[in-house]
Amino acid sequence: MLLETKISKEALRTVAIPKLFFAYFLPSLVAMLALSSYSTIDGIFVGKKLGENALAAIGIAWPIFPVLIAFELLFSIGGATMSSYFLGKNKSLHARSIFSTVFYFALITSVVGGILLYCLSDSIALLLGSSEQLLPLVRDYTEIIYLGAFIIVLHPTLDIFAINDKQPVLAMVAMVVGSAANIVLNYVFLFIFELGIASSALATLLGHGIGMCILLQHFLRKKGDLYLVKTFHFSALLNATKNGIPQSSSEISVSLMMLIFNHTIAEIAGDRGLAIYSVLMYLGIIPFTILLSMSQGVQPLTSFNFGARLFDRVRRIFRFGIVVSFIGGILLYIVFFAFSHYLVSWFLPDDIVFRDEALIADTQNAIKIYFLGYILLGINIVCAIFFQSIQRTLSSFVITLSYTLIFPLCFVLILPRFYGFEGVIMSYPLGILSAGIVTIGIIFYEREHEKSRANDK
Repeated sequence: MLLETKISKEALRTVAIPKLFFAYFLPSLVAMLALSSYSTIDGIFVGKKLGENALAAIGIAWPIFPVLIAFELLFSIGGATMSSYFLGKNKSLHARSIFSTVFYFALITSVVGGILLYCLSDSIALLLGSSEQLLPLVRDYTEIIYLGAFIIVLHPTLDIFAINDKQPVLAMVAMVVGSAANIVLNYVFLFIFELGIASSALATLLGHGIGMCILLQHFLRKKGDLYLVKTFHFSALLNATKNGIPQSSSEISVSLMMLIFNHTIAEIAGDRGLAIYSVLMYLGIIPFTILLSMSQGVQPLTSFNFGARLFDRVRRIFRFGIVVSFIGGILLYIVFFAFSHYLVSWFLPDDIVFRDEALIADTQNAIKIYFLGYILLGINIVCAIFFQSIQRTLSSFVITLSYTLIFPLCFVLILPRFYGFEGVIMSYPLGILSAGIVTIGIIFYEREHEKSRANDK
């Protein structure tokens, strides 16, 4: 029943939480892995075909994507959460108004913003930490991304709303088809036609565009509870923005941290260090995506049941999400620790061992340290999205800012002075650990706050 393309409202209220969770988690996992593969595939193909300098160049360009996603999440996560909430209260017209407002605003602003970014491409590349040697490669890659920014914004926006419209399988199909197209086009453009680094960016945009069109037809044909209507309400946009601040700030913080890491690494280890960090970023997408998908399995269930005022069920969803994310983090670290040698070889040219025989070993060691952070990352993400789903925005914001910016930033400003490049790598897991302590404190605070509210009633 739950693997059908649409999950009923009654199922969200009554079906066992583990079964519902996996009905959302598995399609979301496939969809998110497909989405994350866009950047990973760029890294693999570019690294293999064009070498470590090109790999470092798209690593430098990496912070652009979190900024675009942050802009999308600012409206889409909050809007989707609100839409699911109102669907739970049987207020479908209100939910459609929110969806339409978010879609129209995201479309217009991403087109205008992409043009502005294109005009400033050189300045942005230098700000991101590009050297003069890498600047032409960074510029060639980013200019294509800027012109198609609206596609990168709209694709995940529609995906999030499709999931909250009880269409997780459709969201999965759109991502998988788009990702497959990206893989094929990357190979054709780079290895057959040899069009250079810009063609990898073009393949990414075309893949996203295909996925976007698959999702868009669902809403245009009015096949679910959510579809586009001729309306625009600033109040809905402002409310969506308020609810979307935690996850949007997460992406902005990620982008800022990447920028700081890039500059710090460039000063300590140069382009070689940037190449190692690029591999960490590309491989790190996989565990991050899996852990994020777990939170996506929790979010629609939480939002709907909170709107339906089934509070005991909401608490059970939270506990289940915490346990699953922690177990998942441990298993992911074990896998990446065991297979680090094979994973690193995906991204580096075959002749790298003759030019820099220590590069593979150094990258492996970095993975074993850096990926320790993923053991607790899932708990932080699940808690942040859970509190956002029950409209505890401040708690969600504090957790998000703790694991994405505050603590990693504190460590990266201190540790490299004593431990050099390894200190930069250590900053991430230590930051996640510190954020986890804050998360535990917020859980206890929210629990006591809930008790006091119940006593007041």
